[in-house]
Amino acid sequence: MSTPTVSQARTWASNAHFLSSTATGIDTAVDTFDTAMNDVARSVATTMDSWRGDAAEASQARTDSEKQAGNRLAITILDIADAITRLGPDVVRSSEVVRNWANSIARNGFLVADSGTVTAPADSRPGHPIAIPASLGYEEARAFAVRRAAEYQSYLTDALATAGSADAVLAAAITETLGELVQNADRATTAVPLSPVVRDIIDGRGRLPSDPQVLNDFWGGLTSAEKAALWDHDRGVGNMDGIPVADRDHFNRRYLGELQNEARGKIVDIEAIEPDPALYPTRNAPGEQGNPNGYRQRLQDWQQLHDSATADLAGLTGLQNTVAAESGQRKRYLMKVDRRHAVVAVNNPDTADNVATYVPGTGANIAGIGGGVERADRMVKAASDADKSSETATIAWFGYDAPPNLLEAGAGVYAARGAEPLLNLQEGLRATHEGLGRSHNTIISHSYGTVVAAEAASGRRELNVDDVVFVASPGLGGPDDVGDLNLTGPDDRPNTQRVWATVATDDVINLVEVVHGADPHDSGFGARIFESERGPGVSLDAHSDYWDDKSVSLLNMGRIIAGKYGDVQ
Repeated sequence: MSTPTVSQARTWASNAHFLSSTATGIDTAVDTFDTAMNDVARSVATTMDSWRGDAAEASQARTDSEKQAGNRLAITILDIADAITRLGPDVVRSSEVVRNWANSIARNGFLVADSGTVTAPADSRPGHPIAIPASLGYEEARAFAVRRAAEYQSYLTDALATAGSADAVLAAAITETLGELVQNADRATTAVPLSPVVRDIIDGRGRLPSDPQVLNDFWGGLTSAEKAALWDHDRGVGNMDGIPVADRDHFNRRYLGELQNEARGKIVDIEAIEPDPALYPTRNAPGEQGNPNGYRQRLQDWQQLHDSATADLAGLTGLQNTVAAESGQRKRYLMKVDRRHAVVAVNNPDTADNVATYVPGTGANIAGIGGGVERADRMVKAASDADKSSETATIAWFGYDAPPNLLEAGAGVYAARGAEPLLNLQEGLRATHEGLGRSHNTIISHSYGTVVAAEAASGRRELNVDDVVFVASPGLGGPDDVGDLNLTGPDDRPNTQRVWATVATDDVINLVEVVHGADPHDSGFGARIFESERGPGVSLDAHSDYWDDKSVSLLNMGRIIAGKYGDVQ
């Protein structure tokens, strides 16, 4: 380990943003690589629709091999970004300590060399420098100055050593990962050794831990090749709470490409079985319309299949466009994807100071996640405006089966099924968060989403968040008041200070009889009520206007997410 100079430490402290931008740049480069690999796989899949034979099978096998190799290399590169994200803050903080000590010592009139040596000025005397008591005699003052210089030097050299140690740890982690990258590149298309535990999981004799914290600990001990092998074995690995968000994003972007290819293939297969009218010579005969085996019924059934498959592909394509359309410097992370669900984060929850989860309501599905991510993006900005010194990440959680329509919205079964995934998400966020302190975590729930959030904090369940916000709630199901909600968190605030609610005066939900139990907007429930817009009359649009730019409701949500409770109106 080499000890930095004072000027080096100053440079590290003043250029902290380069570390985060480097990690983000690596993430973005891997995203670009993933997109290219998906494009290749899609082109091959399209070709396979009309290419058969030994050569086609060989081409497909080579493509699969290259996908595995690319996955292995990409996850190794992401480990470099993870090392920077995880260990870089220690370098920055320790360098800031050096800078602060050097500045303080200099302000006290002592001389600071770049090596960390501290000396008293040659003209030291009573009262000069200011750290020397004026009551001392001349010789006493000189001796005092020498002793104080030695103390200062001890503090500064210790700080320099700490900074050097932090830098060495980061350098070692990057060097180790680079070595692993070289090895993986050398044997890109050949098998790599796996630990017995990983081999057992792949062979079906074991399972990945389901507890997010245990899984996170296990994942941290794997090589990049082992991580890639586990994903090759099970595409759902990227959806598991407890795996770092950057890794999940990488795996899920790959999986999204595969899901799109499957959806395209399904459409091709359906189009190949479109009913041929020539096979139904009596299709226009009287009574044929009601014939279950007739042309019209077969065509109707086929059209439903085709429409459903087309809608599935449109939803997946929309999701791809959503995660690709990053807003400014705010990167988007694909935390979960399957054929019906998706979870997208704006900024990285693992490194953010504040983490909010947006829980949508009735009608939420993968096809509409773009609007949810837009709301998440606006909440990130609102929280950043509320506290410019902290970083915020917001998650659009379309990870449960929401009621598809208002007729189904009166059923509690959707909330009951959504509670457990929401709980696991929050536990996973705690497990994967990096840094010295816990993040400030908030749930922002809307409409039927408030029923899901309340269910997750009711009964024997404990919701691991600091604050819960209920927006335009139709009622919360089981809880009668805030005391019935089980919230964990780093502070001892009572629930009356941690549970929030709002509803606009012109929201149509005010006219709907509460169907899910207690209304969190009622004063008797005990939640802290914050302001939303006050419009005339009643409006359907008002039920969704809480995230309009610069609206008082959005500003207040940003303040809650940032922990600026005193500014909430």
